[in-house]
Order: sequence, then structure tokens, then C-alpha cells
Amino acid sequence: MGIAACVLAVFVIMSGTGSDGGNETGRIVGSGASESASAGTSEFAGVPDSCTLVGTDLVEKLAPNSERNVGDNYQGNDQQSQCVWGIYSGDRKRQLTVELRAIEAADGRTATAAAQQTFESERKVDEAGDQLLEGQKLSDKRRLEDVGDEGYVVYTTDDQSGTGEAIANVRFANVLVTIHYAGSEGEDPLSYDAAGDGAVEVVEAVLAKLSES
Repeated sequence: MGIAACVLAVFVIMSGTGSDGGNETGRIVGSGASESASAGTSEFAGVPDSCTLVGTDLVEKLAPNSERNVGDNYQGNDQQSQCVWGIYSGDRKRQLTVELRAIEAADGRTATAAAQQTFESERKVDEAGDQLLEGQKLSDKRRLEDVGDEGYVVYTTDDQSGTGEAIANVRFANVLVTIHYAGSEGEDPLSYDAAGDGAVEVVEAVLAKLSES
């Protein structure tokens, strides 16, 4: 099951074209997974509280004056955690969502192998835009290098809510880190450059914390 439609479906309460890959960070690139960034890293039995993994300075930069919650109707546990920061009024609406999922071993496969399979399934659906809601349009997609073990970013716009959203989905050993960063600038959707760079910056901050654990 893909994840691209998740946050924009929530973002409608707030009521293109993307980058060529040449953004300032240089992290969003062409196809191909990176070499294993978690080589030597043990598999994770669970995940930390996602609300503790992103510094207040970064949150304030991307979603200034936002309020934090754990996500409506989200059933968090030791294996998965979600945190949402949102501001839904004014000219600069924003929603930043951080989700972590520790994938367990299954069917004779290690937890990392199971996570690889889950990641690949989500990537195919998201890059094809197969589960977008009415009014949503897949505008860009890129693979990530040197961010986790493998990752990608997709960017969608929503005509109904006037928002643009980047989703960065990255695997680190058997943990999937998914960042949604969506918003608008006045009547225009948040651009691919702003949304994509923001999502990647957050996922890197989360990975740094996971590497310390």
C-alpha cells in the first residue's frame, strides 16, 4: 500500500511542476539506491517517540508557530510512532508529519529483508501515483542517494486545497522513516524545492538521532 495520499487527505481542512534535481542540497538525484548507510547497525526492535526526534529550531523553520499532536486516530505503539506539527490558517499554511515504523521479521525473512520488501512496494505505488485522491496530481519524483539505505521523494499538488506536498520515504536497516511536508504560500502550493528540501532535511535529522541509538 502506498503512502502518497495520506497527509494531503488530512490537509484539506486547510481550506506544477517540480525540480530538475538541482536544488541547493544536491541530495535529490536520479535513480539507484545508495550503499548501505546502516552497515554494522543492528536491527531495531522498536522506534523512539517521533515527537522527540526533530529539534524545535527545525520545526520552527519549516512550520513556524505550528501546534504539535500525535496525529488524529493514529494507533502508535513500540513499533510505530507518528508526530504532526501543523498551522492551518493565514497565508503560510504548513503541515509536517514524522512517522517511524520498525518492520518485524516475517515468513523466514529477517526484519531488514521484510523492510526492504515493504519499502519497495510503497515506492512502486507512490512513484506511480496509484493511490492519489481526487484533485491530487503527482508532479515530480526522485530517488535519494546517501540518505539512509535507500529512499525516494514524491511531490504532489492538490487543486482542491491548494497545497503542495513532498513525501520522503527512507529505509534505515528495518526502520522506515516517512516525512510528509505540505503547505501553501498564499494562493499557491508550497513548491517542490521548498517541500522537497524540507522533507529531506527532516529525514536526515531523524536518521542522525536513530544512528545514535
